[in-house]
Amino acid sequence: MLLKNSLKQMGRTKARMIVFLILIVLTVTFLSLGVNLWQTCNGNLEKYGKVFTTVGVVNQKENSVELNQSWNAARKEYTYWDEPIYDYILPISLLDFEGANYIIKPEQRPYYGAYSPDIKVMSSEEEEYVEGKLDSVVEIIPYENCIPSDLVKVKVKRVLYGTYDFEGTDIWFCDEFNDNPGLIEKGKTYITVVSLIGNEHKDSYMEVPYEFFPHNPTISTQKNIKGETVAKDSIPDDKWVEVTDNFYGNEEGMKWKNLGEADDRFFKHTFPIVPTNKTEFLMEFNQGNAYIYDGRDITESEYEEGEKVCIIPKKFAMLNALKVGDNINLKLYYADYEKSVSQTFSAGRVELNFGLLNAEGEVYPVFEDSEYKIVGLYSNTADPEKRPTGYELGSNAVIIPSKSVKNSDEDNIVGYGPMKGYNTSFQIPNGTTKVYLEKFKALGINNLEVEFYDGGYERLSSGMGNLKTVAVILVAVSAATTLAILFFFVFLFISKQKKRTAIERSLGMNRKECTLSMLYGILIIIALGAVIGSFAGFKTADFVISKSTNMETELYSTAFSNWVNNADKMAEVAETSVPVNYLTPIVLCLVVILVSIIISLILIKNNLKAEPLELLSKSEE
Repeated sequence: MLLKNSLKQMGRTKARMIVFLILIVLTVTFLSLGVNLWQTCNGNLEKYGKVFTTVGVVNQKENSVELNQSWNAARKEYTYWDEPIYDYILPISLLDFEGANYIIKPEQRPYYGAYSPDIKVMSSEEEEYVEGKLDSVVEIIPYENCIPSDLVKVKVKRVLYGTYDFEGTDIWFCDEFNDNPGLIEKGKTYITVVSLIGNEHKDSYMEVPYEFFPHNPTISTQKNIKGETVAKDSIPDDKWVEVTDNFYGNEEGMKWKNLGEADDRFFKHTFPIVPTNKTEFLMEFNQGNAYIYDGRDITESEYEEGEKVCIIPKKFAMLNALKVGDNINLKLYYADYEKSVSQTFSAGRVELNFGLLNAEGEVYPVFEDSEYKIVGLYSNTADPEKRPTGYELGSNAVIIPSKSVKNSDEDNIVGYGPMKGYNTSFQIPNGTTKVYLEKFKALGINNLEVEFYDGGYERLSSGMGNLKTVAVILVAVSAATTLAILFFFVFLFISKQKKRTAIERSLGMNRKECTLSMLYGILIIIALGAVIGSFAGFKTADFVISKSTNMETELYSTAFSNWVNNADKMAEVAETSVPVNYLTPIVLCLVVILVSIIISLILIKNNLKAEPLELLSKSEE
């Protein structure tokens, strides 16, 4: 009865009621939109902070470029190329400056060469193919005095290592890439390493399809921890050495004997080890070309504590029948701080770009021998046919925590170079790249370049932050507007209805019944408007959020600076968006109704204070 009476009274002012309903729907819609956007933006920003990491890589720029040349005896011409020259190698300690705010401090990581007698590094088919193409350590005897600037026939007296089928045969020999080769004398025995290549000499390529050119890998490239060459400057770099009496009993001869063992270990049994403090420091993982195929990644605590765990390539695991949970023995015997894995162990080939013997002419000893537990297998989608840039993982790369290597590698360093993007990385908090670059620029180090990869965090967080600001303003304005409209219309429907209250009380209705009579109609209109507005705002917010990750927001430009920001290169993040919460419109609707009840009760209480006879004796206000 009270509800019917209340609705009947509301119906007498239909225009006012309709306007009130429309305004409530509109203001609550905007309020709901703002609240939902605000809440969802906060959730997204929090999730972005957990999902994304900001990784910085460092490159030392060359001080100058030197033009190098190489002679080609077949073409009778030089090949030229530019080689970067570094006046000095900058220490990584330069990056340890005040205000850097690192999560993980900069690491200049080497890659290690390891072997394990029971581990295969290539399939049987690959072994058979490679066997005939391996460099061979051979003794040769010239048939005549000659300078091998063109093809000359020599006899292979002995094969110390390599393709043993060559022993006792004749081969065509040419110091192909030397514009001033030395003399070899008839009947004398020389030792060298020969590599097989196609014959490009125009006068003989039809009759002689292949030739062999010499080189001398006994020359050591060993460095100390300062990057200085350990070997004596006076060591000759001849590409062949005469074998004299008791040759293999002296220091020079022992080098060549050791070379066979070193070659066999490197080409047939060695696989690369990549130590790091975070898997995402490796660009193949950072950019999504590599991913965990089975098992799991190395955890943050395992990296921090230097646990003996590793992740290995899927193909490598299949080749050796290894699975997650198995152990693998790693014997580390050299460290390269100059080249990356892919520059030596690229897909399908191994390129020897350092000396396999130390400064004493001996095989590098193992400096770390440990059992590692395999916690994950990874797959790599990078194109193996592309020319390596240095950022690739290469073939058979086993990833381990840097801190798991307990012994020093200072006596096993085969190469030492400047900081490069593929070997020097660090992590800073998300969203702080601009601050970092400003502080770094203030150091005045002109030949160091810092580049950031954050998976698109700054673009997304900037867009989401802008949206959050809009949401906060929208909430403030729409909340004030909703409150004002509620107060104004409740005032019209209640305070302007004092005579109605007096009549109802005169007819015998008590205070509670009078209150409910006034309240029912108002609450129905407000509840209807609040429900429609709350869910309309909810759906609008859901639409806006679903489109927000595609927003392209430019934070700042470093196009004309040596300090580069690549924050936008990897924004494939649609799945990271936090959905709008379905409870929000329900709670908001209840809040609007509760506020309207409070306002109504205050005004109704004021109406009930007046005496009915006094109100009826006055004309309606």
